[in-house]
Amino acid sequence: MRWVTFGLVRGVLHASRTTARIAATLVLAALGILFLNYVVLSTDKAHAYRNLDPGLTECRDGLATGWTILADTGRETLRAAMPSDGDGWVDASNDEGAVIATDARWATRLRCALQRHIVPARESGGSDLAFHLGFIEFQEDGEPYALVSREGASDTAIDSAMLRHAMDNEMRAKGMPATMVKPVITQLDALKKHLSTGSHYVIAFVHGWRHDARIGDGNVADLRLYAAHAARFLAQRCPSDPSVCDMDVTAIYIGWRGARVDERGLRRWFGDAIGGFFGNLSAGATLFDRKPVSEAIAPAAISALRTIETTLSAPGAHNKLIVAGHSLGGNMLASGLKDDMVKAVHRHRFGETLLPVLGNLVVLINPASEASKWTAIQREVWLKLADHADAQTPAAEVARDDGYFPADQRPVLMSVTAALAFPAGGLRPGDCAWIGLDIDDAFAAARRKIRSRLSATDSMFDAGVDYDWATHDLFPTFKFDFRPAASFLDRVAARFEGRQPRGESCTPPAPVDLVAGSLTLPLRALSLLAATFPFQNTAREDSHTIGNLDPPRPAAGVLADAQPSAAPFGTTHELLGLDASGLERHHPYATLADAALDCPRSDHWLTRGRLARADRRGNFWDSADLAPGRPGEHGPAARFLHGLQLTGMAPITRANDPFWNVRAFDNALSRHDGYRLSSFICALNQLVMDDITDAPTLMNDHRDTQIP
Repeated sequence: MRWVTFGLVRGVLHASRTTARIAATLVLAALGILFLNYVVLSTDKAHAYRNLDPGLTECRDGLATGWTILADTGRETLRAAMPSDGDGWVDASNDEGAVIATDARWATRLRCALQRHIVPARESGGSDLAFHLGFIEFQEDGEPYALVSREGASDTAIDSAMLRHAMDNEMRAKGMPATMVKPVITQLDALKKHLSTGSHYVIAFVHGWRHDARIGDGNVADLRLYAAHAARFLAQRCPSDPSVCDMDVTAIYIGWRGARVDERGLRRWFGDAIGGFFGNLSAGATLFDRKPVSEAIAPAAISALRTIETTLSAPGAHNKLIVAGHSLGGNMLASGLKDDMVKAVHRHRFGETLLPVLGNLVVLINPASEASKWTAIQREVWLKLADHADAQTPAAEVARDDGYFPADQRPVLMSVTAALAFPAGGLRPGDCAWIGLDIDDAFAAARRKIRSRLSATDSMFDAGVDYDWATHDLFPTFKFDFRPAASFLDRVAARFEGRQPRGESCTPPAPVDLVAGSLTLPLRALSLLAATFPFQNTAREDSHTIGNLDPPRPAAGVLADAQPSAAPFGTTHELLGLDASGLERHHPYATLADAALDCPRSDHWLTRGRLARADRRGNFWDSADLAPGRPGEHGPAARFLHGLQLTGMAPITRANDPFWNVRAFDNALSRHDGYRLSSFICALNQLVMDDITDAPTLMNDHRDTQIP
């Protein structure tokens, strides 16, 4: 007995020592990652990358003639080797690093706070695409950076004498008195001066996590891609709408320290494989290090954008402004605009058009932001409306409240997130039996549609769904909600075992062989632990992001029903590409002037979509099913749907609601950064470029008129 007790004690001690070693190893690994992130691999805390005074010779000459170097170098790159068009497509024709490699002087020129780029047309009859690119950068406390000059090979601060000299030159050149000339001190001043004359189509882009304004940053390249697309779309509209012929595209990059870790440095030192692995590992721990910084900068960024808006809203001006934020850039916009949106709804008068809160439209792309920042707006609307008829609420009152926003209301705030699968919320036990029914009842057509959609979902899971893993799984994990991570582990195990994930398919699961089952046992055990871990955060509006909060499905009914949700807050619309997943190819930046690219006017499509569902009070409108329109009117470049169709739920917003929280499928928007398809870029711009309803595109000047 004594030997048994002794052996038991030894076993417990051995297990304790092993556990302690594992815990110590994990702690040391965590400390090591923190040391790497905050000491070894840290980016500069206060550094502006694009702050050269546009009045410098290098910048002034570029603004006068335009730079074709990026497109020229890019064409040579594409001629040598056309990159693959699969997951994680990178535009090899839009690379600032390649330009600098040909001529080191571009390392200085590309730092200009205001630039003009040209994509030359090579085909006969083609037209060049030109646009301006400006920068506004912020420090971590929200303070903007001042412009700098150059003296030899070094930067120098702009002093009073330099400002006076620049102002004197402008007064002489334009014949203006000193009272009408303002000094250009910051990047924002340079943009105000540029936008104060002429007609402009402005795209303001707030970058997100793991990015900044450094030369060579991928998000800067993405904005150039968007700007060149916009120039191409405006040129297509010029013959039918002369008012846009002289409209200059200006892209504004809102820069901040979203990159805590120098990932490009790691790749440069250790190569793409090793450097990329450690870069991803180190950067993964910085999501919630950067998130509070994005929120601290939000007031300053919104203030700068409002200044741009005021400049563009001058009397008699013909300008448009679309503001987009990606990832934590979306969080910056959501944080900075939430209170304004809630107040706008609170003050809204029944039946009147709700004017945009910033520019013509604000778009959040895969926003890494708590859903509560969106549901706060939804609740303010919800409190004012009768949702459904019951003993206390007559049907006439519900129908009357459809007019809270007018029939020609345009969207003013839209969030678009790469969703995981159809249907939203997954399948319940019993759904598949109903879907498989072969009977000609009232739901026969709906079942055929559901089977088709599920077949596409099966194909996506077989190939790997390109959903936004960062906001769907990683964000909740940092918020101490491990349930999405548990589902991720279950999907990994299911794919390894050759079966569809639970609740996502009606395909009968294939038998799992003993080897696969044994190999995935640790994954399934870890998934179970994560799903049932005690004391985790279960407040979904706080732990889930804006685009990953789906309203709960009603307990009653089948997928073809339209029952009201008991918690009508979360996603409101869906977005699908017009082509099957993987069919649409990306258009490289250098080829956009000649590419076979079509983005026609889409006037009145939203009005026609609502009219086509007049028998359902406009609910469940579908941009692929429009009421007859005028000759030459087209639908949008991607398919928008109101409500979460074929999920058993009634739409949680009215057909005219101006707040769109869109679940996008991966043939329109994929991954965390897969927003570069031309159809997606076109669909977003059509919402601003075109008269999608009978109401004109308006920009609301939020300037205080009592302040001179």
